Amino acid sequence: MATNMSSVTENLRAALLRDFKEFYREPSLSKLDGLDRIYTQDIEFHDPVRSLYGRLAVKNQLRGLLSQAHSVQMICEDEQISDNSATLVWKMRFRHKKIKPNQVLESRGITLIRYTDRIYYQEDFFDMGSAVYQHIPLLGSVLRLVNRRIGG
Repeated sequence: MATNMSSVTENLRAALLRDFKEFYREPSLSKLDGLDRIYTQDIEFHDPVRSLYGRLAVKNQLRGLLSQAHSVQMICEDEQISDNSATLVWKMRFRHKKIKPNQVLESRGITLIRYTDRIYYQEDFFDMGSAVYQHIPLLGSVLRLVNRRIGG
């Protein structure tokens, strides 16, 4: 019996991770309701810019981000999965309406998620400087100058 229970748990975990990666592969406003089956209602979300509490807050944040983007694509390059957590290494490609709108920007990052039947904790790690700040005209120039001085 333990083997059957274990395979059910593995199947649920695999389905949850598949749904998570599928949503973020090409997130869109039309897919936001799909987050109900991925996140718990009281999801705790952190990234370098913000901390959010609750599925509605995550949906609203994504709605704002996606409305500012021409396109977003996340490619999962590696993953480490255990019974109640996973770490995903990814590359994101996006075109932003206000930051170099004709250029595809790229950022690399890592996401840590914790889950039971749905994800209750997510933390994203990425470099905001390389993802966004360096592409803002005046700020980008300052960051490149600082990086040159630090790098020798």
